[in-house]
Amino acid sequence: MSNFVEIRSSPAEIISIATGLSNRGADLVTAVSGICHEIEAQEREPKTFPSDQFTDPFVAQYKKVADATDGDGHPANEAVRLGAAYCGTKLTEIGDFVNKAMVNYEAGDQQGATEINQSAR
Repeated sequence: MSNFVEIRSSPAEIISIATGLSNRGADLVTAVSGICHEIEAQEREPKTFPSDQFTDPFVAQYKKVADATDGDGHPANEAVRLGAAYCGTKLTEIGDFVNKAMVNYEAGDQQGATEINQSAR
């Protein structure tokens, strides 16, 4: 038994949007990677977090263990960076999934139309 699916815009339009999502996800991963390297370089500099009454409590929270998108505990600063990259990866995966689904939908729709036309003859 099959389920009826109604697409209210063209499959080509949805494929175009999904491709855009995939591309934006890849762009996000690239951007996050570069930014993370810059942040990590700044964190290695002793002048970034000099020990005093203000930075010591901040650094404690900044490096406090937090759950990350990989399911493990990481220092909060690393967990945020992992989460940002994960968003880009997931956006790419969603776009790719929708692309494949719409290609399959379109192929199935065309096959169904062909079968209907052949049975009507």
